[in-house]
Amino acid sequence: MAIEGAGAPEDGSGRIAGSVTAVILRCAARVAGDEAVPRLMALAGDDRDPAELREQSTWSDYATVVALFRAGIEVTGDARFARVVGEEMLRQWQGSEVVALLRALGSPAEVLRNIAVTASKISTATRLEPVELGDDHAVVEAWAVAGLERDVTFCEYTAGTLSQVPIVFGIDPAEVVETQCQRRGAPRCVYEVRWDPSTSPETNPQRRIEHLEAQLAVLTERFESMQEATRELVATEGVETVLAKIVERAAQAVRATRHLLAVSLGPNDLRVHHHGFASDDEARRVAREVLAQERDEADGSRLVVEVSAGDRAFGRLVALHPEGASFFPAERRLLEAFAATAAAAINMATALETARRRNETARALLHLASALADGGSVDAVAQRLADAVPTVIGTDHAAVLVWDPASQTLSYRGLSGYTEDVERTLRAARLQPDTIPELARMLRTPAPAVLDLGTSSSVVRALLRGVGVERVRVVPLVAGGEFHGVVTTPVHDESATDPTRDDDLAERLQGMADQGAVALRSARLVDDIRNQALHDGLTGLANRRLLNDRLSRAVAPSSDSDPRFALVFVDLDGFKHVNDTCGHATGDELLTYVARRLAGSVRAGDTVARVGGDEFVVLLAGVSDPDDAHRAADHLLDVLRAPYRIGGRSLRVSASVGVAVGHAGDDPEALLTSADAAMYRAKQTGRDRVELAA
Repeated sequence: MAIEGAGAPEDGSGRIAGSVTAVILRCAARVAGDEAVPRLMALAGDDRDPAELREQSTWSDYATVVALFRAGIEVTGDARFARVVGEEMLRQWQGSEVVALLRALGSPAEVLRNIAVTASKISTATRLEPVELGDDHAVVEAWAVAGLERDVTFCEYTAGTLSQVPIVFGIDPAEVVETQCQRRGAPRCVYEVRWDPSTSPETNPQRRIEHLEAQLAVLTERFESMQEATRELVATEGVETVLAKIVERAAQAVRATRHLLAVSLGPNDLRVHHHGFASDDEARRVAREVLAQERDEADGSRLVVEVSAGDRAFGRLVALHPEGASFFPAERRLLEAFAATAAAAINMATALETARRRNETARALLHLASALADGGSVDAVAQRLADAVPTVIGTDHAAVLVWDPASQTLSYRGLSGYTEDVERTLRAARLQPDTIPELARMLRTPAPAVLDLGTSSSVVRALLRGVGVERVRVVPLVAGGEFHGVVTTPVHDESATDPTRDDDLAERLQGMADQGAVALRSARLVDDIRNQALHDGLTGLANRRLLNDRLSRAVAPSSDSDPRFALVFVDLDGFKHVNDTCGHATGDELLTYVARRLAGSVRAGDTVARVGGDEFVVLLAGVSDPDDAHRAADHLLDVLRAPYRIGGRSLRVSASVGVAVGHAGDDPEALLTSADAAMYRAKQTGRDRVELAA
């Protein structure tokens, strides 16, 4: 039953991604056992190694995949086999870059609005186009590209894939009906797609938690995947092997029919590696074209990013689709992030090739890469970088300062080799460009510099005296054109006014900065997502999930003797009146002021959370007496009574407060319920008062 088909065109049209053939084999094996795979491939007339069909970056021609679908029906005895494969497509990508890109579009309708781009990640043999979109339905047309005929298996496969679009957003699968078909004489196949928005995580708190956790898992997996790529690349010896792996990783990261890496490692030293091209000659022709002109992305079917590290440009990394296909905006950021890691890997690979001459430099950079490979939070990455820098640079101590764009502040987050007193002083420092000209210059033009006691500003001189050195080398951490911070190390050579005069040192500095910046950027992304998952979007306070976690820790058995704590449940009185008379914008601003007052009135170890519209809970640690808890709640009431100046008017709100005192071993939900009930008693008894739980 094998189907003969012409070879795929050089531009990559008429092809089906390896993600489809992989699912075909997996679904057949799941139903009929592993022995079904060789039988299926024999029936389809496909003599490739099954491992090749399971590779995500492999592309097969349309006729071959049709034959695999038909063979799958025969092997499994399931007439719905092609539809089952379609249903499995999105499920296999849960926790992957593909689903992350789709989820970023915001809704099932938006995914279907971009269906032409989405479909091109899987197939260049067919085209899809939405003709009607709604909040709970869509009408999508599909047709085969010129020269190909629509097959019934692809009709079923398309219906299965469309049914799974809502699950990207935690919504139940859609119902899909094909109302018109090219095989029956219609100009195009037409699919009616309907889903139920009421099953969305937005309407179900438990589903929302699971959905947010899934998104966090996706981002964590993306970060870990980049870490794994870094580990693999830095562990590989030989430039050619590294370049081949870069293209392989790019093909996995960004879905396209062809990928090309063209880099120059020196005069007349053009290296070209490719994936999906019909020949080396064709790849080199495209490489020369890509490098010889301004970045040309044709009609959007090319994605071109620079492979560069600092001011050193190696070449370009390109993903190519057939004419008419395109990429998601997020895929550019993905490819840029990968190109930055690739550039750092090329830097190290070239260092390894010259290891006979610069063995110590290469060893130091590998040590740094290993130290950063485990990732973690921004603070963890900054500390690992600080610990590794003395080995890389050959110095006695180092500091890593991280830039916070929100507060426009540079702060010490990683320190190595300093005394405890100096560390304490440095960690408390907050450096800002309006008081430090050197920082302002570096923000405008990031470049290595040496600062000394004789020529620096007063703030810098004070810092130098505090750490007991006369001059420091400052190296900016820049990734993707974004400033992430600096690394500082002492300079003991009085003549070292130019940090780039030593080629070997300059290479180590640049490699260190590139790796550190990429690691910090990835760590900041993970920190941001974790923070969003655990904090209220309006006030920035802890949300209910974070409160529950800290409350569970508070009641967990410990070695301490009966540790106690208190829950203070605060409900604003008259908040609805503020919303009704002043508007919701004023109400939101009032909530942020209330949040600030509550947060500013408790100790560092306490937790303030927003758990509802105008409801707040304060977890007071170490409170051992109900009277103490009552006094603390009275203090919070006093803080909230002061007027709020919003939009030119003075507003006052009162509050009802319930207090419950707990200790290790208590039921967290029961404590919250008790505090809530006490708050309602206070509200019924009279506003602006505190009530203790029974």
